[in-house]
Amino acid sequence: MGSATFPTERINTVAAVSCAIWMLVSLVVQLASRTLWPAYSKVLSPAERRQWCNKIACGLHAAVLSTAQARNLMDPVLNADPLHAVTDSHFFWGAVLLGYLVYDTAYSLAFFSLRSGAVMLAHHLVGIAGCVIGVYANKLALFGMAIEVFFESCNPLLHVLGCMKIAGRAQSRAYRTLSKLFVGQFFLFRVAISNGYFLWLLSTVLRLEQAPWWAWAGVAVFGLLNTLNAVWLFKLVKMVARNERRAQGTMAGAAPSKLEAAAAEGKPADAKATVRLTASSRQTCS
Repeated sequence: MGSATFPTERINTVAAVSCAIWMLVSLVVQLASRTLWPAYSKVLSPAERRQWCNKIACGLHAAVLSTAQARNLMDPVLNADPLHAVTDSHFFWGAVLLGYLVYDTAYSLAFFSLRSGAVMLAHHLVGIAGCVIGVYANKLALFGMAIEVFFESCNPLLHVLGCMKIAGRAQSRAYRTLSKLFVGQFFLFRVAISNGYFLWLLSTVLRLEQAPWWAWAGVAVFGLLNTLNAVWLFKLVKMVARNERRAQGTMAGAAPSKLEAAAAEGKPADAKATVRLTASSRQTCS
């Protein structure tokens, strides 16, 4: 449980502070949006405003974590013994991720329906289980970092797309282009490279004469996350293809939607014109 230089008490403190910081970030984003974007309160529904704040906080967390952990992924200590080796940096950033997952899970349960976010919630709970193995059982640090780097590095672009959709820009050419870029990034990082690390973990465990429970638990967590990624990739490809068909079927010079017109004029949109995020876009948030 922890180490001499990074004991369990310090892990708990970092995780708690991380959770509090991301709650504060979400609040600051809401206050800033109200001040800087007049259409924020006039056009968006309360549910969409909560989505907006949560997506920006999630995107910022993903950028910070993936950047910090990318350096640690090359740590020679962790690469020399990927099953058992741990470092203080591993403990610190693992605790930061744990605190964020607790924040995002609590936020989701408080503000979003369980039915619309069930897959995303399952993803978070599996992620928390992985953090527990890494920072409390002191195992599989390298593979945990690989998940953090290659999963989280996709999320800033994902949440940019989510914010564009909330703002009524889902039919724009920029949105469609970024969607294709995101699908490519998702496949490379969260499917191809992630499964490469998973096969490395699996082959390492299979070579052990007697694999302990935590090794098989790590295999199960990593395998389940990769399975969820495969499901999401299928949904993302269908979503992008559907958007392209809609765009091609749209007449040139069509009038802007009521939401876009209201946003441009700073007026409230009627309820039927308000853009609602689909359950699939919420489920791909991580």
